[in-house]
Amino acid sequence: MTSQQSATIVKASDSDIVASVAFMMKIRREVFPMIDHDVLPVDLVNFSQSYMQPGSALFIATVEDAGIIGSIGVVPYDDRITEIKGRYDVSTTAEIVKCYVDPRYRRGGLGSRLVGEALRFIAQSGYQTAYLHTHRFLPGAVTFWQRNGFAIRMEGEDDWQTVHMGYSGALLNEKNT
Repeated sequence: MTSQQSATIVKASDSDIVASVAFMMKIRREVFPMIDHDVLPVDLVNFSQSYMQPGSALFIATVEDAGIIGSIGVVPYDDRITEIKGRYDVSTTAEIVKCYVDPRYRRGGLGSRLVGEALRFIAQSGYQTAYLHTHRFLPGAVTFWQRNGFAIRMEGEDDWQTVHMGYSGALLNEKNT
């Protein structure tokens, strides 16, 4: 069994906040080198409000010898993205954020396990729609999400090469994605 398969995935608790933020910032530096990393994103500054409220969660994958090796967050979608403003019902839409896997543990199924955990949480929380966005400049990102049941809903015409995606699997109500 590989370490990705033996990784434990749990919902982050208060005791995981410091390590979770450190892990996500480490991966964020790698995948988004153009961003100012001296400033924490709002969701990480307000971790408890972002991920510890009903309808929100951060799942972390750990292995004993390495600590946190993966993360995925679920938050209520807040209609903040201008390109898709009004397209999603904020009362029934969850957004998947910060799906990160340590480079040493990629391509072994851990990312898909994290997505599965997030989708189970989304369905159990009563959401009808799962939304996320990714970027074309991230190698393999769009195809990864497509393999995990997401479909492209819109491609942005911006410098970030943003791809807006919705879950198209049977777990959630398809009519709203």
